[in-house]
Amino acid sequence: MKKLSILLLGLMAGIGLSAQQETLFGNVDVWGGFGAPIFEISSIADESIVSIGGGGAVIMNNFFFGGYGLGTDDANYRFEEEEYRIKYNHGGLWLGLTSNPNKLIHVYGSTRLGWGKARLRQDGDTLFSDRIFTVTPELGFEVNVTRFFQLAVTGGYRVTTGINDLPGLSNTDFSNVIGGITLRFGGFGEDDGDWDW
Repeated sequence: MKKLSILLLGLMAGIGLSAQQETLFGNVDVWGGFGAPIFEISSIADESIVSIGGGGAVIMNNFFFGGYGLGTDDANYRFEEEEYRIKYNHGGLWLGLTSNPNKLIHVYGSTRLGWGKARLRQDGDTLFSDRIFTVTPELGFEVNVTRFFQLAVTGGYRVTTGINDLPGLSNTDFSNVIGGITLRFGGFGEDDGDWDW
């Protein structure tokens, strides 16, 4: 978590950048950045859950690159007459792309690559734990609410690997369709005043 915090702080320092950078693949115009609360609706072990977290990124043309963190402990799970709460947390890299971002409503897509833990808990104590890796591609649309606030509504699929030691559970219990809402706050371009409303 400490590494993720350092990564996010470094990325947020890039908000509002407007410098031309030379790269191996040509000049990339780095011109913005954002911070974003993230809400994800899905299920784990047939229980509906809401994961809550956030992230931040630097924007380069229509592409963004940053980091995120998400977690939940909403799911109840019963196995061999025992009741557990499932705690599920992951964080890592966040990559995304928007098409025609100056339009009021435009296509939005992203992929999150994360590492974390899935745990079975009773009375606040962790009894079983696995390290996990997740990949969550999503696609949807985004609305330019104001010049500094964009709302994305997406659908996707979360793939989870690494579930080995949680009794009665497997990767498929944690891999599922997701629905997402992302609130992006920041600077989204040099010509904010030129949006096509």
